[in-house]
Amino acid sequence: MSDRRITRLYLDCDLGGDRAVLTERETKYLGSVLRLKRGDHVLAFNGRGQERFATIASLGRGHGELALLDFIEPLPESKLALTLVQALPKTEAMDLVVQKATELGVRALWPVTSDFSVVRLDAERAERRVVHWQRVAQSACEQCGRHRPPEIRAVQPLAASLEQMPPESTRIVLDPRAMLPLASTEPPTGDLFLMIGPEGGFSEADLERIERHGATRVRLGPRTLRAETAAIVAAGLVQALWGDLR
Repeated sequence: MSDRRITRLYLDCDLGGDRAVLTERETKYLGSVLRLKRGDHVLAFNGRGQERFATIASLGRGHGELALLDFIEPLPESKLALTLVQALPKTEAMDLVVQKATELGVRALWPVTSDFSVVRLDAERAERRVVHWQRVAQSACEQCGRHRPPEIRAVQPLAASLEQMPPESTRIVLDPRAMLPLASTEPPTGDLFLMIGPEGGFSEADLERIERHGATRVRLGPRTLRAETAAIVAAGLVQALWGDLR
């Protein structure tokens, strides 16, 4: 069976048996949004190493079931262990960052608050946003063929994220005033942490704090980019330099 043009469906459950029960949301997506019906084929994956061809066994009102068929080998992850540390931009921009970071093979995404962050979320709203971003990432995996969505951490202050980076990691921060182009930096020796500011960029105090934690300031080019554009371009560039975009 070929997986060409087949609908990919992320399921947060074990896919080791013969059947997979669909949630109400998944059932509605297949039946009402995609207009699929009993007997149609899908490709189910769970981001935990299991990916299988499947047939829709039933689609009812609020419930459904897949008959699981052949296992297939998931696409390998990029060899570049890239974490994107993104200071929160506006909601729509962050959704775009999550979507494109997933497509570009970013391993993890750490949303942070910084001095110039316009978006401020209380604990409840921040938790809801993370759940939303996880769904955006899962949907992006369905579209692009990736098996494992990036890990999306809870929103935290920039200072806290700096303390959590492994000591052997390589750290890069975008600064349009930097002299060193990103493309001229040395290849990372371990995990790579790429830090992107919000609208307005990082404050000088933020940049100094980041530098004290071993980061190198780099620039992308002569133009000032929006936060979401900078994140997408930088992630794509480092994957082209040291990852799997070759």
